[in-house]
Amino acid sequence: MSDGELLFLEPAARDRAFRDGVFYLEIPASIDVLAGDVFASQFYRGPSVTPYGRFRSIDSYRFGDPLLGFHQRVNQIEQFLLERRFWETSYPPEITALGEALTQLSHRILHSVLQHVGIPERDWQRATGGCSQSAGSYHLTFNHYRPAHEDIGLSSHKDDGFLTILRATAPGLEVARGDHWEAVPAVPDCFVINFGLAMEILTASSGNPVAAIMHRVARQQDDRSSYGHFSSSECLPDADQGIYRYVQDAGLERVCGSRELIDENDYEIYEGTDAPSAPASARITTEGQRG
Repeated sequence: MSDGELLFLEPAARDRAFRDGVFYLEIPASIDVLAGDVFASQFYRGPSVTPYGRFRSIDSYRFGDPLLGFHQRVNQIEQFLLERRFWETSYPPEITALGEALTQLSHRILHSVLQHVGIPERDWQRATGGCSQSAGSYHLTFNHYRPAHEDIGLSSHKDDGFLTILRATAPGLEVARGDHWEAVPAVPDCFVINFGLAMEILTASSGNPVAAIMHRVARQQDDRSSYGHFSSSECLPDADQGIYRYVQDAGLERVCGSRELIDENDYEIYEGTDAPSAPASARITTEGQRG
């Protein structure tokens, strides 16, 4: 990023990145990723590990959503996931600061993409459900992959939002390109940026469509940790901003509710998710959706 713009190494690189839906971004010097690295390596270990192991015992009941707080899945992954509205009261100050810095970075990336795609600036706020003004829905998630668990690291999926900022220092991420899965090397001084379904829908009928990338995490033989920041349209029940498609010469067309897109996508991604201290009735199954 330079002066709020995405700068690519060669003229064709931007078009390829947007077409594929994934690219590396050099980590800005203003963002301290180390606190997040430590949190990701500790949150699942339990209260005997300081300072962050205690987050294993903070589950979904505190937040009223079965996918927030600490939870595990049928895959190798276990997570600590929070929406932005809970960051300040639940994360330590250094993790909240990291989340807010990533929110501002996602804001700048989104501006650069929308400008390139050709969506008029007057439509940005409605088109992105507030994300163009850092007023969308945001999640900060920390991941640990359990090598002793016999399964894939994370099953294949597309993210539902506009873009994801991923911090990964070890290999494991794979993306679908053409008819094959391709390993994404871990580059410690770069974030991996990938686009989600909301961006794909918004730009599909524009002159420069942006793809949502299908991705997964391969089976891990060693402990692996990562963390990510997700930017989505505002989706609270009383403030659902909706998902839009931009059509040249016609403007924005509403496609569905923001929560509709999230719930449909989560239906598959989170099947088999379990908050460890929850009763069986709280388990996410194919009959359950995110609240």
